[in-house]
Amino acid sequence: MKIFYCDGSTRGKNQKGADNIGGWGVVCFNVIDSVDWELESFDCHTTEGTTNNREELKALIYCLADIKEHYADEHCIIYSDSAYVVNMCNSWIDGWAAKGWKNRKKQTVENLDLVLEIYNWLQSFFIRPDIEKCDGHAGDIGNELADALAT
Repeated sequence: MKIFYCDGSTRGKNQKGADNIGGWGVVCFNVIDSVDWELESFDCHTTEGTTNNREELKALIYCLADIKEHYADEHCIIYSDSAYVVNMCNSWIDGWAAKGWKNRKKQTVENLDLVLEIYNWLQSFFIRPDIEKCDGHAGDIGNELADALAT
């Protein structure tokens, strides 16, 4: 089994992203048994003029692409400290698709380009990865490593 942690981050002046520098980080562990894990891989990237949510979504996209390419026949879990990412994947995305990518306020879903990419990845799996919430900045080594890569 593989366990992924993904995180996104931004630093800058403008909430809308104009002057922000952001990044994402992903860490993958190979679970040997209930006690022993080994670091399998990690990656990160930075972007100018972005938002935190966009970076969180980009981290998830990286995880999904990596799983599809290398671990598609394995059970994988993706942990994110972003409620937005986890709720989107587990509760909202199928409803958004059914409603023509409109949210409950009948507005176009934010970050639609990335949301569509995530939707397409999720639809492509025979064994869909679990996407679960973890607490941020709470001492979880996987989350702390992903956060360090993102920032």
